[in-house]
Amino acid sequence: MKSSIKRTIYKLIVFGTKFVGGIWKIKNAQKKKILVYTDSRGFEITKLINRKNPFSSYVNYLIKNYNTTFYICPEKHTTIFDFLEVFLKSKDRYDHVIVHCGVVDFSPRPISQIKEILTLKKNKIVSQFGDAFFQELLQFPGFDVEYFGEKTTAILPVDYVHEVANKLKEIENLIWISCNPVDINWRGNYKKDRPDNINIVNDCSKLMKAKLGRDEMVVDLTDFSLEQVYKYTCDNIHLSQDGMEYIEKKLAEIIN
Repeated sequence: MKSSIKRTIYKLIVFGTKFVGGIWKIKNAQKKKILVYTDSRGFEITKLINRKNPFSSYVNYLIKNYNTTFYICPEKHTTIFDFLEVFLKSKDRYDHVIVHCGVVDFSPRPISQIKEILTLKKNKIVSQFGDAFFQELLQFPGFDVEYFGEKTTAILPVDYVHEVANKLKEIENLIWISCNPVDINWRGNYKKDRPDNINIVNDCSKLMKAKLGRDEMVVDLTDFSLEQVYKYTCDNIHLSQDGMEYIEKKLAEIIN
């Protein structure tokens, strides 16, 4: 019952924000055209009403100042593959394409869970990178580190980041927002411990940044100190209000 109520609330939030966003889009029709596509880091997570709500995040600034098309965590597990599926099918041209994805792709999870997610996204991955690439991801043997008694792996292990980076690099005016380091001794408001190898996320982010090759393409969080992690995130992953303001400032500098 509770999950049904949550789904209803999410649908209402998505409908309402799309409606309001559409009004701003008309108002800003003559301004820079921007696409922003985020995973769950694109909204504030501590309040139910803020989930999937761009007006609780740095995306609010983009919507109100530019001609912005936005996708806020449209999938249960929102990945770079989901972004590419939307972008490559779009016929629109944008002055800036902002991608805040990667933490889902890079995060170590129990291997059975990863295989399930990969199977759900098979068609998208195959259409973008071919069946051989998909099979390699599916058959990746995983890492030695276990989590809840099961071997871990990732949707996109570090050995395959370069191929996805090359695809992103082809996108004109791309801005990618990276992941940040994780303190495994600090939970923040997350209720469980992270996997011991969670910082693979930041290793992959550093590799992605290097492969993209141009500083103006990246809002770089990979060198955050632990003090910055505590300040700018609420749980090592999702942004605090200070983090939202930090991202907004960095995007404004790049766009303007």
